Amino acid sequence: MRTERTWLRSITKFGTVFVIGVAVLFLLCLGFGREYLRNREIERSIHDLQVQNDELAGKQLTALNVIQSLSSEYYLEGEAREKHGLAKPGEEEIVIQQPTDAGTTVVDDRQGTASTSNLVRWYYYFFNSRKFAELKEL
Repeated sequence: MRTERTWLRSITKFGTVFVIGVAVLFLLCLGFGREYLRNREIERSIHDLQVQNDELAGKQLTALNVIQSLSSEYYLEGEAREKHGLAKPGEEEIVIQQPTDAGTTVVDDRQGTASTSNLVRWYYYFFNSRKFAELKEL
């Protein structure tokens, strides 16, 4: 009978130790699982931020290219010519306007002189050099 009790006690102690061990193992697995899920969420967030960073870097590169082209000497010179009517020394300004009627003669508002349309001038330049020379003197 004593052996039965000792055997029963040893099984009970073993069962208690087993239950405590399983509970500790469960808590450890639960903690590791939560940390694993949190780690996955952080990695996903890092990946999203890297994608966003790449998109912003592309936009920044585009913006820098636009800024560089807008601050280039060629662009600034074009803006000065178009908006302010500036020209380099020795340059002449040619104003090309669409004809208002079916004729080829257009009155230039800036100079107040009659001029021939650009298309006709090109025709004279290639095919009638004498007429082009006459127009050039006007």
